[in-house]
Amino acid sequence: MIASATKNDGDVLISLERAGEMLGGISKKSVCRRIAGGVLPPPVKEGKFSRLFRSDVIRVIQEMKEERDKKYGVRNSG
Repeated sequence: MIASATKNDGDVLISLERAGEMLGGISKKSVCRRIAGGVLPPPVKEGKFSRLFRSDVIRVIQEMKEERDKKYGVRNSG
């Protein structure tokens, strides 16, 4: 059902495998470890499948980038 697969803002749910691809090609098991460790939010159950909101994965990637930039003194241009 489309309505259950989207947030009100049109965000979509993605598989844990797709989240792993977005996070640099890590495995589903590594995604699960990051969920258990609190790096990623808990998944949404869609039937028998676990899904993450795409925006949550993008937010985590942005946080990782900001942490890296802060650690190594990289400045954003613009």
